Amino acid sequence: MALSVLSTLYGFLSLGNILLFLPLLYLLHYLKVLYEFRGMPPGPRLSCLPVLGNAFSIKTKVDKMADTFEGVIKYYGGDFSLQLGSFKLLMVSTPDAVKEVLLKKSVTFAGRPQLRSYSEFSLGNKDLVFATYGPAWKFYRKTFMSALRQYLSNIPLVEDRVTAQTDKLVQFVEEQRGELFDPADRLMKAVADVICGITFKDGSDTRNPDLDRMLKLNAAIVANVDDFQKVLILDFFPWAHYLDREVYERWTAPLREIHGIIRKRLKQTKEKFDPTEPVEDFMSALLHAQLDFERECETEEEKTEMFSEDRFVTTIHDIFAAGYETTSTALRFVFAYMVTFPKYQEDIQRELDDVVAHKRPRMSDRPNLPLVQAVILESLRVGNLVPLAVPHVAIEDTTVRGYRVPKGTIVFPNTEAVHMDPNCWEDPTVFNPYRHIDENGKLIANPDNFFPFGAGRRVCAGEALAKIELFLITAILFHRFTFVAEEGYQMQMKGATVQFPVRYKIRAIERKTCMRK
Repeated sequence: MALSVLSTLYGFLSLGNILLFLPLLYLLHYLKVLYEFRGMPPGPRLSCLPVLGNAFSIKTKVDKMADTFEGVIKYYGGDFSLQLGSFKLLMVSTPDAVKEVLLKKSVTFAGRPQLRSYSEFSLGNKDLVFATYGPAWKFYRKTFMSALRQYLSNIPLVEDRVTAQTDKLVQFVEEQRGELFDPADRLMKAVADVICGITFKDGSDTRNPDLDRMLKLNAAIVANVDDFQKVLILDFFPWAHYLDREVYERWTAPLREIHGIIRKRLKQTKEKFDPTEPVEDFMSALLHAQLDFERECETEEEKTEMFSEDRFVTTIHDIFAAGYETTSTALRFVFAYMVTFPKYQEDIQRELDDVVAHKRPRMSDRPNLPLVQAVILESLRVGNLVPLAVPHVAIEDTTVRGYRVPKGTIVFPNTEAVHMDPNCWEDPTVFNPYRHIDENGKLIANPDNFFPFGAGRRVCAGEALAKIELFLITAILFHRFTFVAEEGYQMQMKGATVQFPVRYKIRAIERKTCMRK
């Protein structure tokens, strides 16, 4: 009987029947796709293949992450939906949609996709950036923000650490004696040394072999754009991990080494920690905050989970990686735009001369230096360091601009599109810091349609610290020097998750109007 059935089926599987059957299967799949995406923003449905989804609708070899979806955006507009593997994706690029996701419904879209790369980075979703939204995340973020407030409350300490490293940067620039130099490495080193001192303690900088190694490992991860793009693609096709095991190993090996270095530093800090001593670095601030919040835990198991070593390690890595990479890149953009538009450089120098004269700029001068701050804001807007915000996830069924968004949909807020939208900004591609100054000459501190640090429930926790570093380093250096680009320089950008200017060379001319130290 069984042989008879098999024989009948085998006879049915003729070439003609197969050719007839395949279109029927595809039609059924297409109808299923139409049903699952009913009411969602438009997108490429006909090209949504079984297993692969819309893998062939996106670009994989791009200089900038946002260009991945360039073809889809041109055809369907800024707000569209598609499928990658088994994941539904929604891209929001229009200002109303981005604000609805980041601000109006920030809790509804506060989830994070559970991707392998995120899990590796955050040791099983135990950090603040990639962990999904829930009671544990909310409790630990509250602890983190308490620690950060404790540290930043001592503005003179923070300012001294930033200016100490900026003075070394000034010395380096002086030593170039007007010759061309690439500012990227020195800016990165200065910011890294600031972050090391802030995170660990006084005297902690890249002269320490462990911290120097951590800096180089982090830089290698960011620079390895090709592997990172492959990892992101493999994240959406878990079954394909077995096809390229080496790419994950290349990407995760530096992460494991970084986590090991942080564990070593954390152990040293815990051994010396004295709760009666004032907070002098972020790591000790976290330990102080732990003592304050432990009493809110109902059980020992909850306390152990909330304040596990893995949570401390990944949180410190968040601060180091985000604080170092994005801040140093922002400074590279500031310098690139100032040498490209020397008129604005002259304007901020005139403002600095009027306000601080022969003194060194300090945090107390910031309210009186609106144009210096405006240059930083405009560099963040046009530079678009993070063109696509870290993806969010809808934690419940909801809508965006009236479109249906099912629970579990991964949402990419395209903040670069908002920053470059002519309906939001006049001549958006033009670098013009005066757009951030009102008619009374005051800084527009929180402009609408401006998201360099994200917004809402998932806003960057280190925004206040980054702004302190950016202001002091920019003000001190441009007060001291005039910077000039090499002949023929035209700025170009590239990057994956973080966008950065292609390396360039500048020369520095010491200004006679400012005081020599």
